[in-house]
Amino acid sequence: MPLQITRSNNMFSQCFCFLCAAVFLLFNNAKSQNIKSESILIKGGWYIDLTQMKKEKNRGILIQDGLIVSLNHEDQKSLNNLRQINLIDSQTILPGMIDMHAHYNFDLVDQGRVDEVNFNGMIFLANGVTSTWSAGEYNPERVIKHRDSINKGDKLGPRIFNSGPYFGGFRCEYNVKAAEDDCVAWPNDISEQEIRNEVNKWAQKGVISIKIKQATPGEAKILIEEAHKNGMTTAAHLANYYGEYDVDLRDAILMGLDRVEHQITLGNGGEKSKEMDQMIDLMIKRKIYYDANLQMYGGINLRAQIPDLVWTDESKYFTPYAQSLLKERGDPPPESEEAEFNQRVVELITFFEEGGQDLMIVGTDEPVYTTLLPGFAYHRELYAMQYFGIPAINIIKAATINAAKSLGIEDILGSIDVGKEADLVIINGDPISDIRNARNIEFVIKEGVIYDPVLLLNSAEGMIGPKNSEEHSAWQLSIEPLRKY
Repeated sequence: MPLQITRSNNMFSQCFCFLCAAVFLLFNNAKSQNIKSESILIKGGWYIDLTQMKKEKNRGILIQDGLIVSLNHEDQKSLNNLRQINLIDSQTILPGMIDMHAHYNFDLVDQGRVDEVNFNGMIFLANGVTSTWSAGEYNPERVIKHRDSINKGDKLGPRIFNSGPYFGGFRCEYNVKAAEDDCVAWPNDISEQEIRNEVNKWAQKGVISIKIKQATPGEAKILIEEAHKNGMTTAAHLANYYGEYDVDLRDAILMGLDRVEHQITLGNGGEKSKEMDQMIDLMIKRKIYYDANLQMYGGINLRAQIPDLVWTDESKYFTPYAQSLLKERGDPPPESEEAEFNQRVVELITFFEEGGQDLMIVGTDEPVYTTLLPGFAYHRELYAMQYFGIPAINIIKAATINAAKSLGIEDILGSIDVGKEADLVIINGDPISDIRNARNIEFVIKEGVIYDPVLLLNSAEGMIGPKNSEEHSAWQLSIEPLRKY
């Protein structure tokens, strides 16, 4: 194997396959052993230093109690119960990656989206995504419960930073095309107090950042103000399904919006794109984060254009019955026409070149309508960004420390630094020369616990979706009214 794991106290030697079996048992028993207290020393290979923006020789990353405590530790004899991991020169250590538009939603029976957190989360983790912001939930209580189970060690998965439900008319999914449409879960006569109550309700449940979609300008202003009062950040999908803004980008920025999703203009290089330079300048001055979602908006056209964008069979993680439903449905139409998608690329590259390097973040926006999954889509997004001209080191920064800063959690996550959570991804190859090497994951460490990606994926195989038509009801969207009377 390309790495070796040993113990410094000579009580016994332990092969990596034993560790893999332990991870498998952790999942099957749905209960984590307390192994965060074990010290881990990673020697050799390289690590990504985001302060210097380059690879550095790894002289010894020491992990204790789930935290990084040293980047230059050499004295193994001073520690008992130490697990040592020896890397070879071709291996690289990345910070754990963060998906800033991570949907847990699945639409498998053509009855709207529902959130599947168990196996979807394991697939995220197996792909080196150790944290997710959930970007709009249709079963928020379910996602919060799963978040708490992960935090307690009872379930496996990435760290979940909840968004709660959509804040706006998209709580009714595609029944709503624009903010003015009525929605029982977000009535178009919703009061200011009802809006503030909703923000406060979900803040008390641990939501740290909300998703605004299909809200009016007046609603958006109240949402942003109340979210900030609660110490929450905000992100928004500003366009409606008629190709117009529900809330103009400039207005949203001046209201204090923290993150912009998808697009900077509504055009394809013509009249509707004429303010691109002004908007980019305003975003950079106001420090607004930008999540372009190229792989999702490029969709089927992009997958045909870029070789190796899909590199593995993702359909096998669905039940055979769900696979048959998705095969019968076929590929969805392109998310955007060629000219519109090309404008999205222009906007991202211009944003980068004009000084937005520290404000780019990575998100998949992959609600599942096909046999493609967001955990794998994360690497499609990384590769699409490099393919269109963003340097790999800046992509890694966008995927890690920029994302952490955009959520206000940079003190604990986002880089390989002393005092931060030990979220690391050990890969085979150099991601700076080719970001596709970030797919070649040897193992993942989250909070000082080691996971084997192969076992995580094997455990998820054939598990997502209904097993037969009798299970359709569990996979149908249920819209809860805002007003209970």
